[in-house]
Amino acid sequence: MVTFDCLVLQGFMSTLTKINRRQLILLLVMLVTSFFFLRRFVSFSLPTSAVLEERVQELQSLRSDLLVARKQAAERQEALQALQALAKPYWFASGQRALVDQEINKEFGKLLRQAQLPANQKIDLQRSKLPGMTHIQEVRIRLELRGVSMREVSRLLQEVHNCGDKLNWSYCRIEPDNPRQPKNVNLSARLTALVLGSEAVDFLNQAPAAETAAGDTVKGGAAL
Repeated sequence: MVTFDCLVLQGFMSTLTKINRRQLILLLVMLVTSFFFLRRFVSFSLPTSAVLEERVQELQSLRSDLLVARKQAAERQEALQALQALAKPYWFASGQRALVDQEINKEFGKLLRQAQLPANQKIDLQRSKLPGMTHIQEVRIRLELRGVSMREVSRLLQEVHNCGDKLNWSYCRIEPDNPRQPKNVNLSARLTALVLGSEAVDFLNQAPAAETAAGDTVKGGAAL
């Protein structure tokens, strides 16, 4: 009786006879080329205990690096928040010098309107660098009021006080408008505001991705 193995062998031999010698040589060349390719470019390593231990150590090292990076990021964020708190009394420059002056002039004019002073009051601005300061400039605001009441002056003083440290008096003089028959008063005042440069503002406005997504950027001295 012909066994199953014999039938398989006969079928294989019959298949080989159908393949000509040229095709057989090409097949052998492809097999040999594939073997050397795999040996050259593909490395196999069995998951031995040594390999597993090496991978575990690599993961532990990466975990330690991640914990250190998180700690450094938290410390950096705390330092940044401390700087942001210190920068609250400063006016934040939005870019060009002329634009900053216009913004300060506009905000101080709003302050005068809140004090219910006449809208035609003249405001002079002068900006200068502070000695030894790279990112901080001082803006001097000169205000001259003529023929205003003491009630209006009181409202102005209150509005400036409400600004906190963003505005500081450097000079203020109040005198009668007419020494012989006084009806109102004249006021000459000088105030100062500190302005942060655009580079300092960009540094303070940086925030982690989570906070940036929530919109928690520093507004600081965006208004007087």
